[in-house]
Amino acid sequence: MSTRDEFKELDSLNEYRVKSINSAYYIKEFIDAQEEQNILDKIYSAPKPKWVTLKNRRLQNWGGIPTERGMLSEPLPSWLTNTIFPRFTKLNIFSECEKFHLPNHCLINEYLSGQGIMPHEDGPFYFPTIATVSLKSHTILCFHKHIDASSSTNQPGVNYDTPEFSLLLEPRSLLILKHDLYKKYLHGIQERKTDNLVESNVMNLELTEYYQQRLQKRGRQKNIITSNEDENNEKDIDTDDGDTLLLERDTRISLTFRIVEKVMKARIFGKK
Repeated sequence: MSTRDEFKELDSLNEYRVKSINSAYYIKEFIDAQEEQNILDKIYSAPKPKWVTLKNRRLQNWGGIPTERGMLSEPLPSWLTNTIFPRFTKLNIFSECEKFHLPNHCLINEYLSGQGIMPHEDGPFYFPTIATVSLKSHTILCFHKHIDASSSTNQPGVNYDTPEFSLLLEPRSLLILKHDLYKKYLHGIQERKTDNLVESNVMNLELTEYYQQRLQKRGRQKNIITSNEDENNEKDIDTDDGDTLLLERDTRISLTFRIVEKVMKARIFGKK
């Protein structure tokens, strides 16, 4: 049974929770290759002014521009919602938000191979649940414990070169971050063209398609692996066949869906 077929039978995200990490969920093959291509076609056919070019990425903003006063909301286009939102609803991803039960904002980022983004937090404008769909290429998302600037203790600065842990995000996958992981950690992408899974402390490896393919390559099925056989499946699969586990990055598109709770209504021209 494919992951997409399972949506019809599941009522919660528990099946996809990343072990040892609170409030992180990972779904491989959340969309299929044709659905991925349909979305990519729409992204790259958007008018040129829709793109905003930054130093290490370019982006499109859909739904409105969040500000301290609120967001002047615009409907998300159907090509962003028709395929994805029914699955969000089935999995109850945003059900904890009292005001909205589906995202009203989507940030689309394009990262070329070698590009990344400094560790950051998404900020107070958003409900503390984000859902990110990755397209075209993988990346490694790194997490660093947030240092409270108001704390009186002498805490050392964040070492951006050494994340506390990382997650592998594959093409067509969905990552969901909630609660403490959203509020207490910074997340970022290191600037590199190649990722070494052995050195990256990847915590969701067993949930990935990459992991399943490696098991099949070795003639093993995941359902016969037990904790007695190997206490660390990642280490076992990383080292026993001589591979260095290097993944080459290509251009990656990310769709980050969020809820902006403070929304302003547009004024009708000529009315006060």
